[in-house]
Amino acid sequence: MSALVQGIYTENITDILKEERLVVHLQPILSLRGRTLFGFEALIRGVGKEGEILSPEWLFLEAKKAGLSCELDRQARLLAINTFVSFWRKNNKLLLFVNFESELIDGFKPENYLFDGLLKNLGIPYCNIVLEIKENEINDVNKLNAFCNHYRSLGFTIALDDFGVGQQSFDRLAIVRPDIIKIDRSLISGIENNYIHQEIVQAICKMSSGIGALTLAEGVETLEEAVYSKHLGITLVQGFWFAKPSVELIDTDFDFKIERIKIQCQKMMINFQHGYDTLCAKAGDSCQKIYKAILEAPDLSQWHMQVKSALENEPEIEALYLIDANGKQVGDTFMQCTARSFYEPTAHGSDHTFGEYYVRARESANGYHLTNNYLSLASGNVCLTYSCTRLIKDQIYVLCIDFTK
Repeated sequence: MSALVQGIYTENITDILKEERLVVHLQPILSLRGRTLFGFEALIRGVGKEGEILSPEWLFLEAKKAGLSCELDRQARLLAINTFVSFWRKNNKLLLFVNFESELIDGFKPENYLFDGLLKNLGIPYCNIVLEIKENEINDVNKLNAFCNHYRSLGFTIALDDFGVGQQSFDRLAIVRPDIIKIDRSLISGIENNYIHQEIVQAICKMSSGIGALTLAEGVETLEEAVYSKHLGITLVQGFWFAKPSVELIDTDFDFKIERIKIQCQKMMINFQHGYDTLCAKAGDSCQKIYKAILEAPDLSQWHMQVKSALENEPEIEALYLIDANGKQVGDTFMQCTARSFYEPTAHGSDHTFGEYYVRARESANGYHLTNNYLSLASGNVCLTYSCTRLIKDQIYVLCIDFTK
């Protein structure tokens, strides 16, 4: 915990709330696919007697110790609405994201209206307000369910905050039924160099699309993080690379930054395609060399013996297997690596009828298919498979080559 949070300030939280010495900083949230400026997240700050800004960590800690969390939360919400209204009047499509203390939801009562009639007085539709929920901090599941159902029925938008960290439970997705899932900064930071986080974020995006929610990347601080966010399927972004939280929206050329992301994504796709084409060409050469070796086998059951010499300079190939026109494996899998733990290669007669590598190669107009990365059940390694159709002794076979990633 930082020194500021521990109490280096001489301010009193009761006085701050009594004197309403709070200020809201707005951080822009941008859309990578639709209109550029999507909305703002409201972030509360305290103001010291000398006009200095007090950290939100200190504010919430002191409010909790004094039993004033709900009062701080209420003042922050109302101040956020009053700060937002001038932007909304210029663009009534903008959304305001507001956070809630878990105590407010754990003690939820429908009669305790969140905004004291302010939204109605200002004419701001409920759907323009996004209620951010950190479900892992909420103890009472029934209250969480009641809170979400109540405010959803009124037309508010629901967002699940800090998704992907802490003790979040996937079963609570069915309770919250979020319109927006905010992916935590910890998964976005340095994502261009972290393939595990890339897989996690891509899976979250796919899941979110399936349940009818948009994804939002929090804490985007570099162009590379923004590019990978878009590439992996994220729709909304916020972070210092676009704009820091401020009292007034500083003129920022968001369109220029979105265009930079688009250009970099296009370059990335070109590089991916080049890498794919290069790998396909190399795999095709390997396949042809192995195919010629198989043709020299006096009996197809002895094809393993013929391919050993063909693989002498192919260390990236970890496994070979041959499948007949009926989807049955011919001979055991030829391995160039040792299988990990309980993994083991398929044996003679194994059924590959529904394997992607088999089906796609048979259906492909050019006679080959290259899979995405996947976990090999033969070796336990992450690999990809190049499969190609070949004519052997007047019969169609599919030769499959597993390459180590």
